[in-house]
Amino acid sequence: MVGGVKMVISEEITPPTIVQLDDKTIGLIAAGEVVERPAQVVKELLENSVDAGSTRVNIEIQRGGFDLISVTDNGHGIPESELILAVTRHATSKLTDASDLAAIGTLGFRGEALASIGAVSHLKVASRPESSEGRAIVVEDGDVHEAKPEGMANGTKIEVGNLFANQPARLAFQRRAATETAQVVDVVVSHALCNPQVSFRLTVDGRPILETPETEDMRDRLYDLLGASSEKMIPLTCSDVDSEAPGEERWRGWISPPDISRGKSDDVHIIINGRPVAAQPFLQSIKRGYHTRLMVGRHPVVVLLLDLPADEVDVNVHPTKREVRLRNSWRVLERLERAIKHTLKQVPTGEAPTREFPLGAVDGGMEQVTVTTPVSSEVPSWAKPSVSRAGANLPPQPAQADSSAQTSFYQGAKSDSKQVDKPRPTSSSPVLQETLPGLEEAPVSPALSSAERELHRHSKAGEAVSPLDEPELETKQEIVTDVPVMEPLAQFADSYILAQGEGCLYVVDQHALHERVRYERLRNSMANWGAQPLIESISLDLSAVQSSVVEASRDRLGELGFEFTDGDEKLALTSVPVMLAGDSRLHGFLIDLIVELQESGEAGPLNVAENLADEIAFMKSCRGAVKANQVLSIAEMRRLLADMSTIENPWACVHGRPTVMKLDVNTLDHHFGRHG
Repeated sequence: MVGGVKMVISEEITPPTIVQLDDKTIGLIAAGEVVERPAQVVKELLENSVDAGSTRVNIEIQRGGFDLISVTDNGHGIPESELILAVTRHATSKLTDASDLAAIGTLGFRGEALASIGAVSHLKVASRPESSEGRAIVVEDGDVHEAKPEGMANGTKIEVGNLFANQPARLAFQRRAATETAQVVDVVVSHALCNPQVSFRLTVDGRPILETPETEDMRDRLYDLLGASSEKMIPLTCSDVDSEAPGEERWRGWISPPDISRGKSDDVHIIINGRPVAAQPFLQSIKRGYHTRLMVGRHPVVVLLLDLPADEVDVNVHPTKREVRLRNSWRVLERLERAIKHTLKQVPTGEAPTREFPLGAVDGGMEQVTVTTPVSSEVPSWAKPSVSRAGANLPPQPAQADSSAQTSFYQGAKSDSKQVDKPRPTSSSPVLQETLPGLEEAPVSPALSSAERELHRHSKAGEAVSPLDEPELETKQEIVTDVPVMEPLAQFADSYILAQGEGCLYVVDQHALHERVRYERLRNSMANWGAQPLIESISLDLSAVQSSVVEASRDRLGELGFEFTDGDEKLALTSVPVMLAGDSRLHGFLIDLIVELQESGEAGPLNVAENLADEIAFMKSCRGAVKANQVLSIAEMRRLLADMSTIENPWACVHGRPTVMKLDVNTLDHHFGRHG
């Protein structure tokens, strides 16, 4: 106690000393970077098999790879004297000194894979070089055992069991076995695309999932992995100018036409010098290459191979080796963009030829377009010459080609000429009224603006539903929003409802309000995706990855109305969602759904399904709503106004436009000078 203040003397803190970690701890730390999940283990083992000169690789996994991962190849094998080194950290046959890092020509080179895998699993490495006896070595949670004889064929077999069993914390953060299975299939597909000269066979839980025989024709490998859609893919070509440009890098591969696309970039495969790499750095160049040919938010299906000198790419960036750095990245990306643009110029766009549009789809870059559809000799209406007063009696002249005119015609293209707006109708009140002095007896309201015509383009098709025919809601659900009680007075320009309530005058856009009412009710009714059984099943041509996702997510897909055939037969749809029965969007929606399930897992959110329900509700609400320029009775107006309180947001239509304008009596009094 000093001066009445109690002093507290803290204990002296001893700083920790720096110590050398033991090999087991070092191995676990390294394994945290190299072995992220079962699919990463499969990737490392496949790279070793390809580097060993294998022509046949068999992969087997159980429970997503957590229980077992087995990779067997017919490569040159590992001599008995090198087995211990094979499971030792930073021991490799692919590098000799630091200078080799400047030009790496193999898939593996770090010498960490087997040691890191052995630190977090029970690892068995068995190998038999040609003209030698087979030997096997076992590593259990980092502890290496002695090599023992093993009866086996020439090559190498690696088994990984109980992955992450000695690290419960790491195991707890892993995804479901079904999700990991899909990731493993994706890894095998990537390496199969890189190595068509190698046959791959993948077995999951005793069931064969993927089998690709070795081939010299890359087209065959594309069909085996991507399905029938690969037949529509276009070989990538470069212009003569690009071929003679500086630099040794060369792009080749295949790209999909614009009508084949995906909701995510999972089917964008980038291969650099035979190594699959992450596609993210190349997506912008691919997008610019397609330019406006792809819808916003869509991605093409591409398999792109980049060949360049080994010393112009750095693969020693990340332990997973999925990221690389390019010495001349800007030049490589520009070449890719130009190659895609050049390739797509050779592809016709638009629709097939018809009698009214015999040119159909013609592109300026095409030298010749052959039309196989028979075309009538009758001149179509759009090509008939106009008749002037001076030439009224002249015979019709054949249409002449104008070299200065455009060379691309697209069926269904709208004329650039300005359309004449139709006059708006004049409403008639249900109650007889006298015309005010000085006003016209038949006033005409202004026409719809071009922006409004575009906004309501969906409402032109379909028959409007009367507000009286809208279904009633349950009593307990009727009042959702506090809306003033409004009594309709009349209709203005057959488009706006004039109503009064609580001392205010309301002007209501009848189409916008009815559209919102219908959208809210349709959207709520789509929360339950009912299934529509099919009389005849629809055959599906899915890739190996997509098939594995369907098998792993049958329950979740069933909740959305999709049911499939059982057994080992080819997948086919037996039921589809009611809202998509007979809809051309069915196949594309299913593919996008599979891609999202692959990424987020069976328990994740499905934005594709939500977006589709929004789109269908939007289309139906537009087409079924009462139109502008449509006469409504007082009863219909009253029902429409009453429905405002039954929805959450009656103040804006689905496009975001306001539905109601309010003029209170004080504002009118002030305008007419009634205050003071």
